[in-house]
Amino acid sequence: MEKGKREGTIEMNFVVFLDVDGVLNTRRSCVHAPSGVYVGVDEARIAILASSMKETGADGVVLTTTWKDLKEDDEDFIYLIESLNKHGIQVLGKTKEARFSEREEGILQYLELHLEIEEFVILDDQHFGFRDYSKLWESFIDTQG
Repeated sequence: MEKGKREGTIEMNFVVFLDVDGVLNTRRSCVHAPSGVYVGVDEARIAILASSMKETGADGVVLTTTWKDLKEDDEDFIYLIESLNKHGIQVLGKTKEARFSEREEGILQYLELHLEIEEFVILDDQHFGFRDYSKLWESFIDTQG
């Protein structure tokens, strides 16, 4: 059996902690999610993410975005998952934090629960408290440039 993989589990040696708004879309994105509440995701940005993940050997994404709070049968959540899957991106899980402003706490808790994760990157357009944790800050990619 491969290193880091237990029987019956999904491999999670290298994951991408993924925000959506400001990462897979921008305020200028023209497409909308089915409900019209969310700005839709840009296919070109998903393709870039998928290519980067393939190149680096990432196993999949863990959602840190507010989209993760949608019910799994919500049309916008289904739209997001289908858009990612269409490009071969597997959603491995979701973080859980008490408040939106504590995204770093959700990532730290997820890492504590999934010791098989050896490497990760965080894609987000906001810094939250990532800078307060060197482990997170050194893996943070700011999509605002």
